[in-house]
Amino acid sequence: ARPPLGVCYLKSYLEHNGHEAKVFHQVDESDSELVDKITKYDPQLAGFSTMSCVYDEGSDLAKRLKDYNPSVKTVFGGEHVTGSFAEDQKYEPGFFEKSCGREGIDYFIPFEGEKPLLNLVSGLEAKANEKDIKGILFKNKGKWEYTGQVPRIDNLDELPAPNRDDLPYDKYCSVDESSDLEYMHTGRGCRFKCSYCATPVSSPGKVVANSAERVLDEIEDRYKNHGRTDFFFADELFTFDPQRVADICKGIEDRGLKGNIQYRIFARVDDVSRGKVDLGMLKDSGCNGLFFGVESMNAETLNRLRKGTTPEMIETAINKTYDAGIPVWASLMVGYPWETESQLKTSMDKYTEISRGKVFHTYSTFITPFPGTDFYHYCRSNDLIGDPNYLRSDCSTPALKTEIPRERLIEMHREFRKGIK
Repeated sequence: ARPPLGVCYLKSYLEHNGHEAKVFHQVDESDSELVDKITKYDPQLAGFSTMSCVYDEGSDLAKRLKDYNPSVKTVFGGEHVTGSFAEDQKYEPGFFEKSCGREGIDYFIPFEGEKPLLNLVSGLEAKANEKDIKGILFKNKGKWEYTGQVPRIDNLDELPAPNRDDLPYDKYCSVDESSDLEYMHTGRGCRFKCSYCATPVSSPGKVVANSAERVLDEIEDRYKNHGRTDFFFADELFTFDPQRVADICKGIEDRGLKGNIQYRIFARVDDVSRGKVDLGMLKDSGCNGLFFGVESMNAETLNRLRKGTTPEMIETAINKTYDAGIPVWASLMVGYPWETESQLKTSMDKYTEISRGKVFHTYSTFITPFPGTDFYHYCRSNDLIGDPNYLRSDCSTPALKTEIPRERLIEMHREFRKGIK
């Protein structure tokens, strides 16, 4: 499990505006234990942020909570809600009700949550007409009605730092079993439009980011006041602004943090391969991991996904990062509906060859179409979704009809995973 930073931002934003809030993160507790804790806290409003794979479990919790306390209001947000709403608006009217509508849910907040949630809390306190609460969906005569989108926050420095005080840090663990990993978000959005990615749906428009000073303030606070030393900047595109990266790296040294903290980031292979990322500067300031979204070593697949990368760029980026002494992390997906067995094997073999001894860890999953994305619409339009319950699988099983028989695809993936880290 990883810290739910989005919810921590909501908590701090409400507190900054005079409201009390508490975060409950279900890591290893039973539903009954969690409901009991929330009931004892006795909230007026309970907000839920769930991934697609556990959405039904989240809605069941909301219903159980309302069974204990019928007066509590519930609101759901997050990427499943946002993607389902976007799918409904763009392609398939009525999709949102089928995907998200469940007993026990009073409101939804798609897209960015801070301002709409504050609007909802303030509106409920003032007993305002729900139609006047901007940024929410509410039930009106049996149908979900949207009150209109609130403009995105374009200056993230206006937001207070996320309040992590309620988080069970002793229960968190990263892939390398480091429980000390501190996640940070320093930006929102991405300048690219990969067809399978939910980010262009949930954070449309330009990339917005904290200033270097604000990022450094948060690092310094988490290190000096909370003993955190190992950071992961979970932004989709941490390196989008080279000057900001340079200012952060310089600030780490100027503030006496160099040698005391280390950090990992996401980066694009095209930026690294073309020399747009100063790997030496990153390494010198404590960067101990670059995470690349490789996704495939098949050129046609990369084009279909609108990745803007090539197999040659991927190989160059891995080699450059390895040569700079920075551990490489990567993600790769299989199960694309257009790939033949021969094409998939060639892609797997090529990745195994270029990553051997150079990639510290590879996340390998099955491509999964998430509602709201162009890839989802493509799969729906072409009747390619083979497992109607695939969203509950967390990308761990094939979701699509492919040129490769399902069992053979699973076998190929299993063998591939044995050959990589």
